Amino acid sequence: MSEQEQAKEFVPGEGPGMVQNGLVRGIPGEQIAVNGVLDLRGVPVEAFAPVKTVVVNGVVLLDEINRGALAKVSTVVNGTITVADASLRLLVQPEVEITKTMVEAMPAGQKLMVVGIVYVHQDVPAAVLAEKIEQLTTVGILIAPEAVHGALFGKLESTGVAIALRDDSGTVVRCVGDNRWDAGYLSHLDDGSAYVNVGNTTIAADLPEELVAQKIAAYYNVGATTGPEAILSLLRSRCSVNMGAFNTPEEAD
Repeated sequence: MSEQEQAKEFVPGEGPGMVQNGLVRGIPGEQIAVNGVLDLRGVPVEAFAPVKTVVVNGVVLLDEINRGALAKVSTVVNGTITVADASLRLLVQPEVEITKTMVEAMPAGQKLMVVGIVYVHQDVPAAVLAEKIEQLTTVGILIAPEAVHGALFGKLESTGVAIALRDDSGTVVRCVGDNRWDAGYLSHLDDGSAYVNVGNTTIAADLPEELVAQKIAAYYNVGATTGPEAILSLLRSRCSVNMGAFNTPEEAD
């Protein structure tokens, strides 16, 4: 889906009070309600004068010129207000994967802002990516190898969570939704895998601790992990980034 197709354009004054979902650019009316992203970059300060209320569940984008324009507006934001240059190309996706093939085909000088989860594959050459990216702003979660974080130092702005995968990480397994660990599932993973939990991972009560120790070398917990205390203790010992919760079933209830 193109950037233009993602955006919903609205004429000021039409449908005041209507809740819009997704990406909304500009000022759609006197009463603004958005579930998603409200992109106000490039909107002149005087254009905010008729706005009475702004309610956003998600992200509000402003620029350096209009960053103070909401000060006199009744505003509720359940999420993030971010100031960003209007020249940044905006991508709003649940998850954006950056692969080696994409980077090799990418024109140089990219200036990107991504709202969502950004995952940079392990085989992406960090130096090549740094040549292609002029500026990268992420609002959400950035998952990338340590070498990529280093190569983009000075070019990267991140609002949210930034996970630096160790260079010696094994196969990376990501959970964005709901996942259940049992012996059958874990047996199919490579030994020494790195597991990134952004969603909800539930661990079966009868899962052997030895199997977990064999399969999971590194654990990154941004979401919720629920399971037996013995396995939770093992995962915590291998968890360098914990911004979520480890709970037994009793604690989760």
